[in-house]
Amino acid sequence: MRTAIIFASAIVAMGALSSPAFAGFGSSAVAIKAAVQSGSVDAIVAELEKAEELPSSGAIDVVLPLVDHDSWRVRDAAGWWLTRRGVRTQVIANMTARLAGSDPIAARNAGDVLAAMRDFSTVPALATFLQKPLDEDSGVAAARALGAIGHPTALTALNGALGSTLAGVRAQAAASLRDLRAPKGATVAASYAPLLPLVGDGDANVRRQAVMTIGFIGGAGKTPATGAVITALSSVATGDPAASVRKAAAWALGELKDGSARAALMQAQANDSDALVRSIASAALANLR
Repeated sequence: MRTAIIFASAIVAMGALSSPAFAGFGSSAVAIKAAVQSGSVDAIVAELEKAEELPSSGAIDVVLPLVDHDSWRVRDAAGWWLTRRGVRTQVIANMTARLAGSDPIAARNAGDVLAAMRDFSTVPALATFLQKPLDEDSGVAAARALGAIGHPTALTALNGALGSTLAGVRAQAAASLRDLRAPKGATVAASYAPLLPLVGDGDANVRRQAVMTIGFIGGAGKTPATGAVITALSSVATGDPAASVRKAAAWALGELKDGSARAALMQAQANDSDALVRSIASAALANLR
């Protein structure tokens, strides 16, 4: 279930207790329709989550149009809800067909819905779309979907998207690489090489996501960092204009555990204008070998 269920642990001696509305139960097609008509994103998402165990009859026709709702949260919730319904196959076919079309909004919405549905059979369609997205939003949605699905076959597509001309796509591709999973006993063969050029990207969020993914790869302990990686991150940790990026770089150096980063982290610890950067650098220093 997508929301926590809280069970009452105390018995009240006086008065009747009302039944709690547990997640996954308590909604209806009528309630979902009323939430949609209210225009409240929170209300729609809440009703869909309460409707997890709702029989499909009567509700599917209410939920299907929500895949094109203005709110990403509603599209995500609709995709999740439709995953367990008899129309799953049709919805997936419709969404993948949109990726081959020319409407960027429809493609963006398809990416969001497929991210929620997490069906690895859609990876090829998403990967193909990501090679040439219709616009930044649709490209971001496709890259995010590949990360949400997490199948290791998305590695090539995400690495390719690191070179996109669209900053949002580059940033999301770097972030989604951290979400790829492999079968037990195996690893996703992520590499520092395609990420290194982004450490000097003109967009701060791209730099931050690239640095975080480098730290994530190093923290997994499977890929030793090269001197070029340590040099690049050391430069970012002490000189990037964005504090958010310097924080990420200090953290990543701690994850890589390479003693050659000590000087840069000591400089950040002593001199950075941002208290959080100084604190993270201090913690990273304790991780070095």
